[in-house]
Amino acid sequence: MTEQTLKRFVGALVVVAALWAVTAMLSSDGDSGRAASGDIAVLFDGVSAASVTAVRMSSASGDTELSTSGGAWSVNGFASDSGVVARFWAMITTASVGQLVATNPANHERMSITEADAWTLEFDVAGETRTLLVGADGPQFASAYARLPGSDDVYLLHADVRVHLRRQIAEWRNKRLIALDTALVARVEIERAGDRYVLVRGAESWTFENGDPAATLAIQNLLTDLRGFDTAGVLEDEAIAGADQDGRTVVMNSDGQVLAVLTVGAGEADHWARVEGDDTVYRLPTFRVARLFPPLDRVIPDEPSGA
Repeated sequence: MTEQTLKRFVGALVVVAALWAVTAMLSSDGDSGRAASGDIAVLFDGVSAASVTAVRMSSASGDTELSTSGGAWSVNGFASDSGVVARFWAMITTASVGQLVATNPANHERMSITEADAWTLEFDVAGETRTLLVGADGPQFASAYARLPGSDDVYLLHADVRVHLRRQIAEWRNKRLIALDTALVARVEIERAGDRYVLVRGAESWTFENGDPAATLAIQNLLTDLRGFDTAGVLEDEAIAGADQDGRTVVMNSDGQVLAVLTVGAGEADHWARVEGDDTVYRLPTFRVARLFPPLDRVIPDEPSGA
């Protein structure tokens, strides 16, 4: 054997030894890679929006609790965003626990799966609480490291769960400002920028209360947003509600019954907005303010050319 061949052989042995050392570090007893078994293998069995009464997601940075009453989900006591909640449950119903990736607790810190670093995910279902610790992102797309409390065994969780665990409370909360059946809307009273005017639905079109025509596009934009409008989010500092009010829209039916009262605050960027009967303070971008609270000059039709 030549000296060069010997050096290559020794180099190959070093590489093999290094790989063995890494494998030994990841698993204390050489059984990583086996399929999940026991409680962790069935943790998601029977877990769904219909069977669970509460979900708790906790970490050092804060706690989030989803709870349901009469089929409606709330988050930390606030009304929730139904779309965000639906995406969460779509993820949970397809989640599965895969292969064992480590049994040595020395690896827990590296995987962010220690009791101090991990997220705690709890489900109240069928009279019991099921708890899972979720660590760092796994090596595969939409995966994470997970284990049961008190167990050293770490498994690969196949689910994009960390996206939901990291959501702030404001992201979970309801963002829908209003949703009306606009077929019932017959009268709208608007106060904006020092002006007050009234729009009424006629047999063929909307007009001002005195019968003057109203701009069709402005009416269409107003009704579109009254039919259903999701805001940019909620404002945590609800103390600002009512300060520097800049507009008010009162929506009524043909009998004069008030269907909704909306108010908006002044601002150069995002504004605050509220609906009477809802304590939530919403963020409203400037360009949407002019649709729900149109200034008078937007509702007066342009003069036809040549007039």
